[in-house]
Amino acid sequence: MAITSTFNPAVQKTLARTEAKLEKLEGKLERALVKEHQLLKDLRHVMKHHAQHQQAGRPGADTFDKGGCFPSKPLPNEWSPLDLGALSETNKLDKTKGPITADQLTKAIQRGTGDHDGQAGKGEYRAFAEWAEKNQDRLTPEARQVMDRFSKFAAERKANGHTDGDWRKMINDMKGVGDKGAEKALAGLDKLPKPISGDDMAKAIRKGTKDADNNTADELKAFQDWAKKNADKLSPEAKEVMGKFEKHATKAMATGDKDLNTTEWSKMMKDFKSVGDVSARESLATLDKENGPISGEDLLGAIKQGAGDADGNSTQELAEFQKWAAKNKDRLTPEAQKVMETYQNHAEAAGPEGMDKTDFDAMVKDASRHKTFRDDSMRTALETLDGKNGKISAKDLTNAINKGAGDFDGQAAGVEFADFQKWARQNYDRLSPDARKVVDTYEKYATQSLAKGETGMANSEFQKMVKEMEQLSVVRPPPRFIAA
Repeated sequence: MAITSTFNPAVQKTLARTEAKLEKLEGKLERALVKEHQLLKDLRHVMKHHAQHQQAGRPGADTFDKGGCFPSKPLPNEWSPLDLGALSETNKLDKTKGPITADQLTKAIQRGTGDHDGQAGKGEYRAFAEWAEKNQDRLTPEARQVMDRFSKFAAERKANGHTDGDWRKMINDMKGVGDKGAEKALAGLDKLPKPISGDDMAKAIRKGTKDADNNTADELKAFQDWAKKNADKLSPEAKEVMGKFEKHATKAMATGDKDLNTTEWSKMMKDFKSVGDVSARESLATLDKENGPISGEDLLGAIKQGAGDADGNSTQELAEFQKWAAKNKDRLTPEAQKVMETYQNHAEAAGPEGMDKTDFDAMVKDASRHKTFRDDSMRTALETLDGKNGKISAKDLTNAINKGAGDFDGQAAGVEFADFQKWARQNYDRLSPDARKVVDTYEKYATQSLAKGETGMANSEFQKMVKEMEQLSVVRPPPRFIAA
């Protein structure tokens, strides 16, 4: 539409602006007409199919194919115009990117049908059904299930209408749709005997979250609910893996992501691999708190505590102990080294499946032959000193000797003394000067008994020795010099 004039420049400028506005309005009218034309085409198409079905005498029935998420043929009996509220919601879905989740579609349907105008099974449904047919490739399996439920509702309620209670039931049914990938993975865990290992849990999470369906929130909730319900089945390692999943999923959702991106998902998988055996780490942490050499009994006790839980995780348990033993090689007594070798041989012989209870018991019996100490009472008494930090005093050592050799089993100068000597050699650098004198005192009395051909000490001799040792703990005041 061209307008020419010989008016002055001001008038020409006004006319130019008016012409631009008119052209803009023409564009809007043209686009509106195109939309109206498309609506008329849709109407003619639906009416044509409707007439064909009436001529064929097609009876009214549920025309929705299971799993199809939209009707394979138009609804019978009547045509319903597209609902504007529902169209508004499908337009919002068109503006989103990536897969459409069950939660997204449910909320859109809830908003698009929530005006309670009696059109949920008619024009509102038609708007969502046609949109779903055009966007099949964007719907997750869960979103398709939501549309299935909407289709069923529309088929059942179209002819007779629906109440608000019917609508609320439909929405609640849609909200009940979980994450299919997560459900399948958790069903696999249900089939496993307890305890569920960390590796079992990691594999299930990997299967349940690898689908990139913008549904991390539902996936996390599904695993959290299952873990809470099956807490008694989870090993410490499985609980640790679950904690790492929660950490990474929460981090992703905090930044607005609806799914774990590739980078975050890869980091999570790497974190899962770093989970060793919790019980093994805890038992080894106990050894770390002790000072001095590790006896065969100490190491075997840690193995029994850390690897005897029958959690199906013996491969990782062995790896934890091997790593610790390599790091603490200089602390292992010869007997402890033999215990470690025995454990390793039995574990490797059991193969990837790991040791069962029978195998483990056989290993413990075999490893029990490698004892650093031969007298249990002396070993128990001396082990109380392993947890002491700093120098061992004369009083500490005297108390240990009194407890370890004071049971009058006839071995105070025999195996009890031999065990004490071995421990003293291994821990000599930890003894204070006075404690070293206690060692000398015990050696003096034990040697006297052995010279008589006796492995024990008379009670009077033992008490005399203890009193002599106790004198070494007495703090004497410094000498005083008195001037003449």
